[in-house]
Amino acid sequence: MGQLAQAAQGRTLQKANPTGDFKLTLKSQWHKIQEVLPKTMSAERFFQLAVSAYNSEPKLADCSTISVLSCVMKCAALGMEPSAVDGLGRAYILPFYNRKTGGMEATFILGYKGMIDLARRSGEIQSISARAVYEGDEFRYAYGLNEDLHHVPMHRSDKLIYTYCVAHFKDGGHYFIVLSRDDVEAARKASKAGNNGPWRTNYDAMAVKTAIRRAFPYLPVSVVAQDAAASDEQTPDYTSVLHPSFAVDDAPTTNGAPEITAEVVPDGIDPETGEITAQIAPESPAIEIADEDIPIG
Repeated sequence: MGQLAQAAQGRTLQKANPTGDFKLTLKSQWHKIQEVLPKTMSAERFFQLAVSAYNSEPKLADCSTISVLSCVMKCAALGMEPSAVDGLGRAYILPFYNRKTGGMEATFILGYKGMIDLARRSGEIQSISARAVYEGDEFRYAYGLNEDLHHVPMHRSDKLIYTYCVAHFKDGGHYFIVLSRDDVEAARKASKAGNNGPWRTNYDAMAVKTAIRRAFPYLPVSVVAQDAAASDEQTPDYTSVLHPSFAVDDAPTTNGAPEITAEVVPDGIDPETGEITAQIAPESPAIEIADEDIPIG
């Protein structure tokens, strides 16, 4: 059994499989991922969106299987559906080259709507908004004892010059931050995703997200939300929980979880009872939030 477990663990470092095989691999780990998925979310819908996110990024097939599954687990733990790269989603799973390992890895990236969702979940924020300011807009702001921010969109240009985030707290306080185009560019250049993904397909949305991210340390949000913002654009590590199998029958599902008829038994599973001995708890009790468009510009 030890040799089988070692072989199974070794194979988690292999590249993710083509679409069909990845779907089977995801099924083999689905019972673990579903455990951290908020009950307010549809397991079937989440599964299909995870497969769709994989299909929309062909280079994910070059990434290690464990990194792709770990990103799916991260999305589930945060209660966020993985999106295709359209710049409008709450979370993304994107491929990047890791110079340290010399291979491709899937990376978890929050969208600006995901950042706002995390902030709202604290229950301490009355309202939060983030916008882009374009050349020609009527815009001024001041920090200090008499803080003020004034923005009237004029719709005269599509050249972004500022972004800002404003949060009002339930106790009556507030916080706002303004970033210049140079500030946004510095953040983009420092990002591993700066030359592809949402930065390429929807620059303005990512610029707005940068303002939200800079505001996060000053907002009354949970430790989970702070950690999620801090771990943005990284590859989560769930290797102690996930053990991808590569001998899975395409069996029917029960309550959203697949019935696996053949798999290598890895460490963390009792070979006699099949009971999982290595578990993971949800990172936070996720709250279902209505889909609300946050205006940009």
